[in-house]
Amino acid sequence: MAIAQSPEAMKYAPRPILLMDPEPNGVAVMPMVFTTDGQRRIEYIPVPQIKESMDKGGQPLRSGDILAALKEASEAINRLQEENNRLKAENDKLWKVAMKDAPRQEPPTVVVEQPAPQQPSPLEQYMLLRSFLPQAQPYQLPMPVNPNANRLRTNCTTTTMGGVTTTNCN
Repeated sequence: MAIAQSPEAMKYAPRPILLMDPEPNGVAVMPMVFTTDGQRRIEYIPVPQIKESMDKGGQPLRSGDILAALKEASEAINRLQEENNRLKAENDKLWKVAMKDAPRQEPPTVVVEQPAPQQPSPLEQYMLLRSFLPQAQPYQLPMPVNPNANRLRTNCTTTTMGGVTTTNCN
């Protein structure tokens, strides 16, 4: 178990964590740790299934586990910061040695430019804009009032582009 920073935290360290839904009548879950093939994973188990999950080898995630993970992460960050400072100091020393031979030269400046985002081609722009237009809807002209008229049925398609409407009849 972790060494807590305060007596208050130590008092709660052995207690399991329970996550509750803020909605009324929400479901509460308990994060539980399962180990399979040497790999640890966390699953969120609804409260009614906690006993069954513990029987299957699940261990409740405890407040102390979180405190231990935080402490371990903090120590790792401190180690990395110390290593970074050491490497910076070593780099400064190496630069001083390198600059003794050429004291007037400054280290080269490297400018890295981000590639400009590619603009879509005019055809791609046209196709994208065209996809937003409504599709043409075919319709048939109504039969004439005089049923004796020898008129062929005509299929027409109306297309609207911008403010222009075009009708094509076949």
